[in-house]
Amino acid sequence: MNAPMRADAPPSRTPWPPILMAMTLAAGLALDAATPASLVDRASSSLAQIAGAIIVCLALANDVWCFRILSRHETTVMPHRAASFLVTEGPFRFSRNPLYVSHVALIFGLGLFLDSPFTLLLTPVLAFGLTKLAIEPEEWHLLEKFGDDYRSYMARTRRWL
Repeated sequence: MNAPMRADAPPSRTPWPPILMAMTLAAGLALDAATPASLVDRASSSLAQIAGAIIVCLALANDVWCFRILSRHETTVMPHRAASFLVTEGPFRFSRNPLYVSHVALIFGLGLFLDSPFTLLLTPVLAFGLTKLAIEPEEWHLLEKFGDDYRSYMARTRRWL
């Protein structure tokens, strides 16, 4: 069980999302390099690379949209800082964690673009890590800080999509 926290305390002291993203991509590429080509079909297709590039672009566009909304409300974008405002508009209408949806999509898109089968396989591990190390602590933080307003938001908006 999580211990109660102060509403002004950050959800975590460690900025897990960029660390987990970098680890996922590095591990995927390292595993690809260590695996003989005969074990993994690395026949890169132009279609997969184009799809990967489109996914990367959409993920980055969503990140920019989220950053702009968070900045407009003068609340943090940093996952290891305390929130000052509960944002429920824009992409936050569809997901409580649209930035993390973008992070997972970005790594998946890079896996396609870079023809990295292990990066694709590790993408669900990234989603699990983000859930446990970033999302769940943030949810406790937001419940402590915004109470019933956040509970209501949770009831009407999915965690992921």
